[in-house]
Amino acid sequence: ECDRVIHLNKLKRTHVRNAVRMGERGGLVIERHETCCRAKLSTVLVVVDRRTLKNVIEFRRATTSAVCRFCSNPLGDDGGVATFVASGVHGCCTNEECVDLAKNLCTKTLPCGHPCNGVRDEATCLPCLRGCSKDTLFMDSEDLCPICFTTSLAEEPCVLLDCRHVFHFRCIRRLLTMRWSGPRITFGYCRCPTCSRSLVDLKHPILAPLVEPVRILYEEVRKKALLRLSYDGLEGQAGATEAERAEFAIDKYAYYPCFKCKHASFGGLRACQDARGDDFNPADLVCPMCVEGPAMQECPRHGADFLEYKCRFCCSVAVFFCFGTTHFCNPCHDDHQRCVSAKKESLPHCPAGPRLTQLEGDECPLHVKHPPTGEEFALGCGICRNAQTF
Repeated sequence: ECDRVIHLNKLKRTHVRNAVRMGERGGLVIERHETCCRAKLSTVLVVVDRRTLKNVIEFRRATTSAVCRFCSNPLGDDGGVATFVASGVHGCCTNEECVDLAKNLCTKTLPCGHPCNGVRDEATCLPCLRGCSKDTLFMDSEDLCPICFTTSLAEEPCVLLDCRHVFHFRCIRRLLTMRWSGPRITFGYCRCPTCSRSLVDLKHPILAPLVEPVRILYEEVRKKALLRLSYDGLEGQAGATEAERAEFAIDKYAYYPCFKCKHASFGGLRACQDARGDDFNPADLVCPMCVEGPAMQECPRHGADFLEYKCRFCCSVAVFFCFGTTHFCNPCHDDHQRCVSAKKESLPHCPAGPRLTQLEGDECPLHVKHPPTGEEFALGCGICRNAQTF
């Protein structure tokens, strides 16, 4: 009576309270797993994610009739026989989503006698999620998928990663398909959501078609970032091992997918991209190999990755490449907001000094013929121009 009248909101004081039975074993069961903590009663399950503290409270209906293994609704008068004939999976109702899940679920029975909860046609079945594989798995059937955190692992076909963490196949597939957000190529999405282990070298045969394009892209970005790090003379700041240097370089530089050829193209420092945000037009991100006009060049020895450019806003050699589209010298980079917002007709003509300064005379400080100020122009390969310094 105290809880119903004194502590509840006025709108809820007339609600009926039902006592939760403690179950035949007569107690609350507390379980602590690597990914979550659980409190279980016979009709209530509370799951809390240990990392994010998200929680789900599930009230289970007490029933003696057969229920769907995916949605827990009653199977109906035929006990799911019609769906079994269509999908080969026992205990599935006629709901369209449940039938789709059943068609992708493994139909094998494990040596322990429990049905496999893996993906259909896998060469090696998923270990048992019902407590028979405690020595080899960190999770079981009542754990929620750490990606969606809405349904338990038992409610959908699952996959086991190399790190021994289990996820819904549909969730991990969506994670690998959506890739990164924003213009800059990142690989945070290709890590285990639980332990952050990289999935680039994942050997799972079902996920191989999704992981292989990611691995190819990662190797391309890794190779180019390491070359850029060496070109900038920053290897001494990046760590002793190649893996440490690669991680440092990928984090320091920004690479974008070229809108035309889809290859990774150098886009400057990551800090510039962070300052600009994610407001961008994908069509503007074009690599030097695909750009049209005077900016298009390629070194026969080193390709287009180490071209040096004229500053877009003056007659100086650019030292910054920002937003994946614009080259700046140091002074123009410091005053980039004014430079970028200036109208093209108001820009100084050659010879042009930094910070939109009009210089006197007719001779260009770069001693080259180039397009009008405000357009991109490549001066040539930086490695070849500075060959004596390498």
